[in-house]
Amino acid sequence: MAIAHAVQQHSDLSRARSAVPLPHKVDAGVIPLLPGIATELHRIGTPVAAVRGEEVCAAGSPADYVYKVVDGTLRVSRLLPDGRRHIASFLMKGDFFGFADLGDYSYSLEALSDCALIRYPRRRFDAVLEADPQAGRQMFRLLCRQFNAANELLMTLSRKTAAERLATFLLTMIRREAGANSRHVALAMPRVDIADHLGLTIETVSRVVTQLRRQKLIDLRGSNEVAILNPDGLEDLAGD
Repeated sequence: MAIAHAVQQHSDLSRARSAVPLPHKVDAGVIPLLPGIATELHRIGTPVAAVRGEEVCAAGSPADYVYKVVDGTLRVSRLLPDGRRHIASFLMKGDFFGFADLGDYSYSLEALSDCALIRYPRRRFDAVLEADPQAGRQMFRLLCRQFNAANELLMTLSRKTAAERLATFLLTMIRREAGANSRHVALAMPRVDIADHLGLTIETVSRVVTQLRRQKLIDLRGSNEVAILNPDGLEDLAGD
């Protein structure tokens, strides 16, 4: 129901065109699009829905579209030649996917929950950025944010222990999903995805979760909700 509402809301905004300024909301970790840029992108975008488990686009397929997440969580992943899976990132509201330079998608995009997205034809998307320097600068900021996140992940994988990696991941998710002042987050991804993202085994993730609960840093509420009991302690562990 929430997905249908999000898609319908985008359709209503598209019909309004530029006569009415499009609203934008500042979310944790999200750079809001300026009204003029948002209006132009809404004009060329098509709302699409993806159900949980659906592959939105596959690695190696032509990168004909750029996607923006309106609602839900998606997994960006690729299978390695030896059969192992690399999960590069998890996309949430406000994130973009599809800035491919080589003509094909390097990673697959899969829905971890029911998702609402906006799909932009790549050529028309590029034309908007070329015609409006301000739009180009803002997209550059978004790409810089994603690049910085990739660098942080590299540092996490190369220098941190398993407990430090999981603490960093939980803090990142709670800031992205719920805001810096929140104390709980509902994770859309299963533990096996977290393990593949952090370069760990699922057994290690489960062991560290138990360790953090014994230290009273976190607790579990239901199957996928994590409560942060000691934010300062978790930040100390993560090295923040």
